[in-house]
Amino acid sequence: MIKHRGLGVAVVLLSSFAAWIYCIATVVLGLIYQAYPGQENVAILISTLPTIVMMLAAFASSVILRVCNRKLVVVVSMAISIGAGALILLVEMPLIGVIICSSLLGIPGGTIASANPTVLAIVAPLNLRDKVLGWHNSLMMLGMATFQLLGGIFGETGRFQDGYKTVLILIPILVLVILFYPNVDKDRSLAQAAGGVPARDGKFPMVAVGMLLLYLFGAIFWNAWFMNYSDYIVNEAQLGTTAMAGVIGSLCSVAGTVSGLVVAFWIKATKRFSMTLAFILCGVAMLLPQLTQSAAGCYAGGILCQFFNLIVVSGLTTYLGLATTGKNATTAMSLLAGIEGSGVFLCGYIVPVVGNLFGGGAGMNIMVSGIILMVIGVAAYFVIKPTHEMVYGKKNTDQQHG
Repeated sequence: MIKHRGLGVAVVLLSSFAAWIYCIATVVLGLIYQAYPGQENVAILISTLPTIVMMLAAFASSVILRVCNRKLVVVVSMAISIGAGALILLVEMPLIGVIICSSLLGIPGGTIASANPTVLAIVAPLNLRDKVLGWHNSLMMLGMATFQLLGGIFGETGRFQDGYKTVLILIPILVLVILFYPNVDKDRSLAQAAGGVPARDGKFPMVAVGMLLLYLFGAIFWNAWFMNYSDYIVNEAQLGTTAMAGVIGSLCSVAGTVSGLVVAFWIKATKRFSMTLAFILCGVAMLLPQLTQSAAGCYAGGILCQFFNLIVVSGLTTYLGLATTGKNATTAMSLLAGIEGSGVFLCGYIVPVVGNLFGGGAGMNIMVSGIILMVIGVAAYFVIKPTHEMVYGKKNTDQQHG
């Protein structure tokens, strides 16, 4: 039973790796522009619509996962993404067809990101439960980095369609999901086998509402780094080329992957201050490029920003997964995944307005957002303190859960 449960946890995490397959479009977008000259304003939808679909799928999951089998939702989502990617790869189609198929690749980013944390919280052994939720985020980050790398390699032929060969690696993952993904909605004994208790539904915890609000406001401003750093490096500060921006982006992905692996240790070491410190340090990191006006400041700022950003993301995922049960957990995780997409969308409108109050520009957008994240970090203490006590206990929590 233990070995079988371990295989189930591994397959859930493997499906997390597949969630952000939509990111292929960001790598081959230049080739798409070449394939459809004069239609750039429409072709950009190939990379933007999947994130909107991901957000909508995540919010819809708060209802879908309450009434549908979670394993079935994950299987269908992956099958749709494989089919849509294969169509782009194999079928010559007009631009509108590519846009529609590319949009469908955003579905797993919403559904899998919503379903997997709730499944992991049920089936993972108690001594791993606070760790696997961070691993879930690490695997999604690792998947994104892998898909972008492979998409770029396959796209070297000059055909954007070849970049979508990347979706083919999802086929063996789908087979494993069909065979071994834990069917927690059908087999109610899985929670007891993992050492857990039956899920209880009740009033949605207020601490969960507080954490979702922290995530929403945080996502608006931590995404300012990703939406502005390339413009700052290449155009505003003229510290480097797009190649430098690309290297920083890759290093950020590595830093984010590491964050998810160590977040449980971070929480146990910093306890009720965990999210406060992570928010503040993320904000401080975002000040470095503007304060140093150097390439080194951009490298350090980007890596540290992403590291502590993903500490916050994985930390809030962990706290939510441990503080909610049953349908409340499904709702919380669905909203969390949807809020990430909403944060990206709102960042594009709110951050420039706030930045313009202080002179404007990519560097100022990043710097002001960092300061705001530090303020959010202070507010986070009053949400995380009662949450930490609820989840880990008031005293000696590091011994009780070590």
